[in-house]
Amino acid sequence: MSVVGPVSIDMYLPGFPQIERDFAQRGVEVTMAAYMIGIAIGQLFYGPLSDRFGRKSPLYVGFALYTIGSLGCVFATSLTILTGTRVLQALGGCAGMVIGRAIVRDRCEPHEAARAFSTLMMIVALGPVIAPALGGIFVTTLGWRSTFVFQAVFGMALMFAMHRVLTDARPASADAVRPRKLSIAYSLRRYLYLLRDGTFLGYSLLGGFAMSGLFAYIAGAPTVLPQHYGLSAQQFGWLIGLNGLTFMLASRLNIRALRKYGPAEAVARHVWLPLGLSLALLLSATLMEPPLVLLLALQLSYFVGVGRVTPHAAALAMAPHGQDAGAASGLMGALHSLVAMIVSMVVAAVNDGTVLTLAVIMAAAAVCSVLSYVWIRHRGRSAG
Repeated sequence: MSVVGPVSIDMYLPGFPQIERDFAQRGVEVTMAAYMIGIAIGQLFYGPLSDRFGRKSPLYVGFALYTIGSLGCVFATSLTILTGTRVLQALGGCAGMVIGRAIVRDRCEPHEAARAFSTLMMIVALGPVIAPALGGIFVTTLGWRSTFVFQAVFGMALMFAMHRVLTDARPASADAVRPRKLSIAYSLRRYLYLLRDGTFLGYSLLGGFAMSGLFAYIAGAPTVLPQHYGLSAQQFGWLIGLNGLTFMLASRLNIRALRKYGPAEAVARHVWLPLGLSLALLLSATLMEPPLVLLLALQLSYFVGVGRVTPHAAALAMAPHGQDAGAASGLMGALHSLVAMIVSMVVAAVNDGTVLTLAVIMAAAAVCSVLSYVWIRHRGRSAG
């Protein structure tokens, strides 16, 4: 169920040029920003809902909305309608993301949670491996709308599978700490409490900024790679699929590293990797238009660096909040999505089809991630 996000983001990327031609409009990147808006808003609802009513029931609602939104994308007649149906699709699809993280926190302590998040990321990474390549085939043979037909079928299949095999993962012992009532005021108080927790906020922002560099590339690459390197939709799909392989590699490295040190040390070791690699990409793009091989080498290494940081940051952010795991998961996911949405909108506004513009945005995201870590360390020393 956690694969819904990557499938919905990556599968239609090869169809960007075709969508712009069909609607005779530029700026299809805004549909990705709209998806991030839906993700950010939806996660704020599913967190408290899953804390109050258990983990399974909200998933039914979420996957039903996701399926309806996917069908809406199939029949969209303008870029505006497609943007709106992408929001609906996101409002449903984010249920699996929120509740998947909450289930991990229900059952794991921080060190074990970091290992579980890395394993989960390895599974989720299959989405970016398969979805763009599959999307390239669909777009080339059946058109861009077929990618959303697939997503609608995928949503219905998830509902069926969940009904057959999934039990409510929230342990019975958690009943004692479930909120007795569910209201907007109660949820807002919980979210304000979480935002005042510097550890939660710091690690959430660290992970969000790290991931936003990835989204900057995903939002801009459909223009940059075909325009500057002459890639077809299918070739582009295969190259984007390599992103998932980098996350699988990072996940495997994380699991092995956790035998030697904990998640806090892992963040301290690896938060610098995306910064160094993005600056190298920025330098190469400033001096020349980098060859495709160099661009991919730096970009994929950047993604490995992001993958070495984000599972540990998530585990550390959620560690103190077992009683509100759903709310913590929802708010952390909303913060991640908010940052990704802003970055996607920036890319849509300034994307001129050059590698340099993407490199600047990716480097800025990495700088913000490092600054979040510096702030966490400063707070720790001040508290000590």
